[in-house]
Amino acid sequence: MTKKHQQMHTDYNMEEPYVRLIAKYIKLNPKSRSPEEIKESLIKFGLIEKDPKFSFGQIKKTATAILATLGLISFIYTTFIYQAPLAPTKTPLAITSVPKEIVKNVEKNTKNPIPQVYANLQPIDAQKVFSFPNSTVPLAVTSRPKKEVLGFFPYWMLAFADKIPIGHLSSLSLFGLEVNGKGEIMTAHEDNKPDGGWDMWRDPTLDSFIKTANNQGLKIFLTFKSFNNTNIEDIVSSDDAQKTFISNSLYLVNSKNLDGINLDFEYIGTPTDQIRDNFTRFVTNLNAELKRQIPDAELTLDTYVISGSVRDLFDLQLLSEHVDAFVIMGYDMHYALGNPGPIAPMGGAVNIIGLVQGYLEKVQAEKLILAVPYYGYDWPINNDSSSATSSAAILSYAELAEASRDHKLIWDETSQTPSYTYTDNGIKREVHFENVRSLGIKYDFVNAKSLRGIGIWALGYDGLNSDLQRLIVDKFSN
Repeated sequence: MTKKHQQMHTDYNMEEPYVRLIAKYIKLNPKSRSPEEIKESLIKFGLIEKDPKFSFGQIKKTATAILATLGLISFIYTTFIYQAPLAPTKTPLAITSVPKEIVKNVEKNTKNPIPQVYANLQPIDAQKVFSFPNSTVPLAVTSRPKKEVLGFFPYWMLAFADKIPIGHLSSLSLFGLEVNGKGEIMTAHEDNKPDGGWDMWRDPTLDSFIKTANNQGLKIFLTFKSFNNTNIEDIVSSDDAQKTFISNSLYLVNSKNLDGINLDFEYIGTPTDQIRDNFTRFVTNLNAELKRQIPDAELTLDTYVISGSVRDLFDLQLLSEHVDAFVIMGYDMHYALGNPGPIAPMGGAVNIIGLVQGYLEKVQAEKLILAVPYYGYDWPINNDSSSATSSAAILSYAELAEASRDHKLIWDETSQTPSYTYTDNGIKREVHFENVRSLGIKYDFVNAKSLRGIGIWALGYDGLNSDLQRLIVDKFSN
């Protein structure tokens, strides 16, 4: 053992209870963003900074190695980059010499985990998107893409369906119908507010849109979604709930003569082995009945960008036998509720290249669709730091294409993404997004790795701008 490792081992033994306390705090509160924020929070919970055993600087230096030995995701990964909920420890987080009341305060004051993918929950103002003028001559598409190009069509874009070009796509998924824990399709929420997805489903405008897509030779899927852990656990754990959902979903797909199902079940945190196995069984049962009724139908499953590298709801190797494709949600590595940074970086501490490689070690390339963002985030920034003062605004590509004309773009060679800064009413703001250059790099990666294709979140976000359509034609046309 080298002197450096001996010193790290000594520091670990001396400060182990405090490292474990910080590990527990991060596990319970994944929104934490910086060492100083964690430190301040722990002090508020009763940790005495003057305690000679508490050396936050040393803990920061050794935390990555220490947490790795506990079976946790990297401290740097979760705290500074992605902020995803931590995986379970191989060894219980037993706090042996930190006062019990402090540990209780940490547990009592924990905040609910935030969604791992924020963009799918946040509608965009469709009217504003289509208020920006044409930036280029409208594109006439005469050939089909050689790769899968799957566009998600969210219900909040329905009013502008006739303005959204789809000729450059191979398929689209109607987003989406909410599912409760009983396997029922939600037509309204608990506050009696109508469900937007259900309203879209019953709107005659959707039937016209489906007819247009069919006439252009597109496959059309229907997305069923759930972003609630309890509902997901209930439906996958109950045979009756599964039967109800499978019956409902197949009826709806058949009623509009659609081509398959897309599942967007976003479970937050690490499920038990039983829940994970139940989810696999649920998908297996759904796929079997879907293929029995519609032999040529397809089942796709939306997964987190980190799902190939961590243990979460998705047992990729088993699921790959029962789904036609995984749609990797390759975005929100920095998200609206966190600090600014690249949304879909190709390089850096956490990046698409490395995370997709985790998938490729478990799943055939031809079953992987990399979904990309047609949106960006605009963060307000503290005057004396690079941290956000509040949640970012989500902006469509159409709005970003127009707004960025007035600013000098900053190209980050590591993440291979653009950004810009500006000041509004005395507040500095930082904007990260994707453009033709950054998306082109991602499309080249998809081709180089022989992935099935790309997904788009979301259709219509580029408004009247045809640049991103042209890029798809250039990269994926026959």
